[in-house]
Amino acid sequence: MKLIRLVLWISILGLCLFSAGVTAVGSPLPEDVWLRDAPGYARALELQRQMKVPLVVYFYADWCPYCRSLDTQYLPSAPAQQYLKGVLKVRINPEHGSPEREISNRYKVTGYPAFFILGRFGSAPVDVNPFRRGGDNLTPFQFISACRRAALVSARTRSPISLDKPEGVKVGLSTSSTPAKPLVISPGAEPPLPAAERPVPTLDEVLTRYEQALGGREAMMKLSSRVAKGKVDVAGVSFGGRMEVYSKAPNRTLTVMDAEPIGVFKRAFDGHTGWSQNNSGLQSVNGDELTTLAADADFYREIKLRQLYPRMKLVGRVEEGYRELYKVEAGSSENLYFDVVTGLLTRREVTRRGASGLVRAQFFFSDWRDVDGVKIPFKVTESLPTAVYIFTLEDVKHNVPVDDQLFRRPS
Repeated sequence: MKLIRLVLWISILGLCLFSAGVTAVGSPLPEDVWLRDAPGYARALELQRQMKVPLVVYFYADWCPYCRSLDTQYLPSAPAQQYLKGVLKVRINPEHGSPEREISNRYKVTGYPAFFILGRFGSAPVDVNPFRRGGDNLTPFQFISACRRAALVSARTRSPISLDKPEGVKVGLSTSSTPAKPLVISPGAEPPLPAAERPVPTLDEVLTRYEQALGGREAMMKLSSRVAKGKVDVAGVSFGGRMEVYSKAPNRTLTVMDAEPIGVFKRAFDGHTGWSQNNSGLQSVNGDELTTLAADADFYREIKLRQLYPRMKLVGRVEEGYRELYKVEAGSSENLYFDVVTGLLTRREVTRRGASGLVRAQFFFSDWRDVDGVKIPFKVTESLPTAVYIFTLEDVKHNVPVDDQLFRRPS
């Protein structure tokens, strides 16, 4: 989709048990998994209240290199694995939505990773970070030892923050040993049946609502050009790269990106031909790649989805974190996910041909903002098997003069 294409291119804690009925150190809890986001946080609080064991609350971001180090070097280590079996644990990405941001604000999170230990329900959270600005980082063993000490400190201090369920998430509190699964109840949503069992609209209704959520057909037809600028981060590799995207009706587009380790990359479609340019030189875009490039270059793509995907079908409702989505199969190699509440696109899965063959990519869309009556995702995370790219728009202008020469292949 055209708006989306703007950025598509381019070991004491376990011993500190507060009840004689708690399992021994290292013994798996009834729910020995990482819970996730706002619903997982609500469930974790319920479990901690009942089981009286420590709780880990881990705030992270997809683009954070230190989070990746924590996930790949620290948490898989033997000391961490033994420790994590005796505690409750939840991962929260504040970029996944307002409920997650609300929780991070309560904990006064200002950077990632933020790894909090709560020794018991209602106790003060203690932040433990293995990474040091000066001196050597903690080893995995030192990190876990610090977590255990933090649990003792936390258990002696009452929390100054509100340990309540996140806004928009309702949990049925229970005194049984197996609490009920939290249910996400959104304003105006249907009764709390499993997502797959709830009524769904027609495909046409989903697509019409998407158009309306973007601002409507009339608002989009008032636009004839767009210039968008922002930054590119390659998770764990580089930060602060730059990108510019120039688009002009009916079907001209140019993306310029400068980020390490990619270098300067250009890709364009002039209405007839496509080309790309990088450190290896200038190349023509042909075959299936050209067909895809031309379709993505359509300035009014959002209101042409029915024509572009004549065989698309609505699969039904699915759950993703705290949200419920409508899954649409747009073709044999592409899926689109629309938010049940907002109607906006939240995720796109697509298979494309890369330098080493077919590659499955996922795009996550967030931070939708209104620009001249049309909503645009100001942040997109592109997840590939080998890398994660974060595209963040900083400035978008419509109906500005754009010379056709800009899209033509360099001589």
